[in-house]
Amino acid sequence: MHEQRMKNVKDELDERIARALERVPVVTIPAGFAARVAAQVPMRREMAARSARYGLMSMRISMAVLVIALIAVAMHTTGRGVFGIALEWVLCAELVTLAVWLSGVRELFVHEA
Repeated sequence: MHEQRMKNVKDELDERIARALERVPVVTIPAGFAARVAAQVPMRREMAARSARYGLMSMRISMAVLVIALIAVAMHTTGRGVFGIALEWVLCAELVTLAVWLSGVRELFVHEA
């Protein structure tokens, strides 16, 4: 008898929990709620951040290294095989690409969304 009573209490409790979970709460947002929340947000201070411009400096350094490499390759490959000439052309192409990138002409080709 005691076991049957406990089972009934347990079933009733499960049913009450299921009903509570299935009930949809009524949500009401008071008027002016967004304005009150926005008023509580602290004001953002303007931060003066200076850009580091590491990319620009590294591109200038790499251009100088490319010029030095071109001079070194040109001095050692005069009258030698195709490899030296191909290396010179590759270095020249990299130098021209960096120069175009630094000059701002890239904005004609790269469309930022």
